Amino acid sequence: MKILFVAFILISCTALLPSSVSATFGSNTPHTSAVCDTITPTRSTGAGDVQIVVDSSITKLEKSMRGFRDIKGFRVQIYLGTAEAVKNERNKYLALGLPYSAYMKQVVPEYSLVIGDFATRMELEKHLQTIHQHYPKAFAVNDMIEIKIQK
Repeated sequence: MKILFVAFILISCTALLPSSVSATFGSNTPHTSAVCDTITPTRSTGAGDVQIVVDSSITKLEKSMRGFRDIKGFRVQIYLGTAEAVKNERNKYLALGLPYSAYMKQVVPEYSLVIGDFATRMELEKHLQTIHQHYPKAFAVNDMIEIKIQK
């Protein structure tokens, strides 16, 4: 009876795997089984993008485990443009070495680059002068910010 069960599992897994995929168990020999360590393509498929889709509850759990939570606050918008232009501007901003985190947000159909996590307007105003030295047209925006949870 055990042999029939094992044979059934092996046949089921073989039917589920595409012909271009093989399963490996730490050695270089391909196997087909119900439980495997990795699944790797047997032929090169070229470059591509990987999109990770995650439920919002998992994202909230991950943030809480890192010790952050979201609250209403302020950030400073320093740039608005296409996705590529905002990425370039973010790299320039990071090279300045300012102590504020940078976030890329989509404002359909464009993207904005916002910086900082300021809980109060007074805190924002205190840092805005420093930011204006590098970005004279920067302005405050209301946003959900990440703050560190004090334990």
